[in-house]
Amino acid sequence: MTAPVVIAVNDRPEGVAALHWGLKQARRLQTSAVLVASTGDTPSAPVHLSTATRELIASAAEGVDHVLHDQPDDVAQTLITLSEDADMVVLPVRRRSVTMKFLLGSNAMRVIAEAHCPVVTVKSPA
Repeated sequence: MTAPVVIAVNDRPEGVAALHWGLKQARRLQTSAVLVASTGDTPSAPVHLSTATRELIASAAEGVDHVLHDQPDDVAQTLITLSEDADMVVLPVRRRSVTMKFLLGSNAMRVIAEAHCPVVTVKSPA
């Protein structure tokens, strides 16, 4: 078995898209998936995944050996650490203005810059 696919997942459409894309890659590579709840880096973001998203994860990940980490205190650092032993990291991203990126920071930018393996960003299909 190859190294796992690390997938950041959240309740937003881009989080669901990243989940499906990452699990597809895990199946293709015949490897496991490490899912990390990443509910966002904005002050108004919820701190837990919804029940519906947890049920979606259980259904979508059927047949893939996986583990779900609840939202860590530092999502970016957790993803970077997990990337040391990963095949790839899959991140959900959404369009944000330059100002919002500057004011709020960006977990995605930090992971892209510091990860130890390839990082794939996935947008919502809509």
